Amino acid sequence: MAKAKKIRILKKELRLLDIYAIATGTTLSSGFFLLPGIAAAEAGPAIVLSYILAAIPLIPAMFSVVELATAMPRAGGVYYFMDRALGPLFGTIGGIGTWLALILKVGFALVGMGVYISLFLPDVSITPIAVILAVLLGVINILGTRKTGGFQIILVSILLIILMIFEVSELNYINTAHFTGFFDAGFDSIMSTAGLVYISYVGITKIASLSEEVEDPEKNLPRAVFLTLGTALVVYGLGTFVMVGVLPMDQLAGNLAPVASTAEVVFGEVGVIIITIAALLAFTSVANAGTLSASRYPLAMSRDHIMPLIFRKLGRFGTPVNSIILTVAIIIFLLVILDPARIAKLASSFQLLMFAFICVAVIVMRESKIASYDPGYKSPMYPYMQIFGIISPLYLIAQMGSLPIIFSSLLIAASVAWYWYYARKRVERQGAIYHIFERLGRERFEGLDSELRGILKEKGLRKGDPFDEIVLRSKVYQLNELESFTEVVDKVSIWLSSILPLTDKQVAERVME
Repeated sequence: MAKAKKIRILKKELRLLDIYAIATGTTLSSGFFLLPGIAAAEAGPAIVLSYILAAIPLIPAMFSVVELATAMPRAGGVYYFMDRALGPLFGTIGGIGTWLALILKVGFALVGMGVYISLFLPDVSITPIAVILAVLLGVINILGTRKTGGFQIILVSILLIILMIFEVSELNYINTAHFTGFFDAGFDSIMSTAGLVYISYVGITKIASLSEEVEDPEKNLPRAVFLTLGTALVVYGLGTFVMVGVLPMDQLAGNLAPVASTAEVVFGEVGVIIITIAALLAFTSVANAGTLSASRYPLAMSRDHIMPLIFRKLGRFGTPVNSIILTVAIIIFLLVILDPARIAKLASSFQLLMFAFICVAVIVMRESKIASYDPGYKSPMYPYMQIFGIISPLYLIAQMGSLPIIFSSLLIAASVAWYWYYARKRVERQGAIYHIFERLGRERFEGLDSELRGILKEKGLRKGDPFDEIVLRSKVYQLNELESFTEVVDKVSIWLSSILPLTDKQVAERVME
């Protein structure tokens, strides 16, 4: 077992606008500029419905992630939550899988960037451009989170302005005849397409991996997540409606630049140029935010000895340099070996599985009855919300075909192998699930409660916490002479035994424990 070493906490530099821009930038990219044409080839005009249905299984996961992130604002997001709730084996699966899913999403964005660049420069190879951009974004991430957040705000602001102008303007050109045969593709195809486009929304919850760097996470994280979901639903719902209404289905299905084609019908060549600029901003935004979020997973796992300690190292700007370098290297490597539809399905399928596990994690943390589990935001309709969040992703995965299922299974197997042969002997903790089964004689990890108490101390008092009331109701002892801690505990225990169903010795023993 490696020796314990004090962990450097990342700087809290991200404000509400920063994390909203990061979440929105990770969400509004390939899912809007590239994926609708691929989705239309499967679902026809019903892609509008597929995009709306895809958001439904996200809602339980969204509530669950926000609850866990406000209780445990630590780098690593899904990894950290699964590890502390279900144990390091599930943490390893969640960490490696979500890290790779984010990397695939960044690769998907770079593929989309190449498609839009090729509209004007058909003879230019995208790979060298993508590599240069990935390196530049890696450098920006190394220079500091505040710089990354500021860069993201600029990108997303320009992007949203352009999208709103184009979507509203194009409503006048809708041809309702294009919606004829809306359900001809069949229910199974519509649901399969919903699973395909699910990747469009996953950026909403990815800011959980940055929760350690968020100012006042108990307020800012929920607000950013809900604002981003609202923004995404408006852009995707209105945007796909416009694409179907303006472009005949034979021009939309399989089109890798559907937004540009729609803009060309309405605005001509000028529209294509402006939309291409918006697309490049969106793809740069998701690559930037995705790199930022993904790089926190090796950092978090190295803190817990699941990955080599080299990835916990922070550079002079307070960022995980080695983790960022590794993430960028894998992004570049994967870029050239997968086609867009396959990237989208693989990333979506595993993310769906992880969100099911996140809902399980909330149930485990709640039922563990750990006193220091104190989220600033609690998911509504517990546990029914979480039960739905477990079932619906599994259903969507089953509708996506055999390849995503095989990919997810292989990824789980690889993560288990990594844990078994590398991490198992380096970790000594277990998750909150052992607290649930304590009465059955299972081993519980006492260090988790201590860790959560440390997080509570770091978060400080909330507005509305009854601190003053507690102070007024408290028994105060004045020490007239120097006494040891044990002597003070003995005196206080005598008083507590008068109001608790315990003897003074039992009270003292429990306090000392």
